[in-house]
Amino acid sequence: MSNLTRSYAVISKQFNFPSLDLLGINKADAITVGVFIIAILGTNYAMTGFPNVKLFDLLVFSAGYVLGFRKGVLVGVSAWLLYGTFNPWGPADSLLLTILMTSEAIYAFMGFGFRKLMEPNSLRISNLRQSLILGGLAALSTFLYDLFTNVYTGVVWANISGGSYVDWINIALFNPGALLFSFVHISSNIVIFVTLGPLVMRGFMALNRVAKIWNQ
Repeated sequence: MSNLTRSYAVISKQFNFPSLDLLGINKADAITVGVFIIAILGTNYAMTGFPNVKLFDLLVFSAGYVLGFRKGVLVGVSAWLLYGTFNPWGPADSLLLTILMTSEAIYAFMGFGFRKLMEPNSLRISNLRQSLILGGLAALSTFLYDLFTNVYTGVVWANISGGSYVDWINIALFNPGALLFSFVHISSNIVIFVTLGPLVMRGFMALNRVAKIWNQ
């Protein structure tokens, strides 16, 4: 048993989490999940000074592509649980953290769907069809992510002020700051997915293959 799987076994027993076997995760996938989470945390902390420009979303998308939807969700949830708790800007409350983790699952689903369109042996560093699909999925998933998280913000503002939910949700969605941050988030993700996506997915596919050989 690897140190990673041993650690999860201890944590799952302590907090009554489901076992890796119940989740359908073998040792090789557990290693790949762990590397995904480490990559997310490392790049997020390194890019703290660039609001809404992160590799987080691409890595969760890639996890969905490489490992499937459920394991991709596991990567996103685990990474948000750690990053949201130990955040440079302060920890997220439990409800916000739940919204963030749930919204991040969109990327895992899109990555899982992308694999249905482009098999690993079809991935290329530069390919027009691939770039258009990746750019479209990046834009759609980021739009939905920002929509859900901004609606949550509007609900919180309405609860604090005692005002109308509709009015505050409109403010949260369409105020200049929210529109600017969404534009930065969507445009940066399009560039990141198109330029780095194929490399990241191919790299983690190779890692997963090596991990499977190593664990035989």
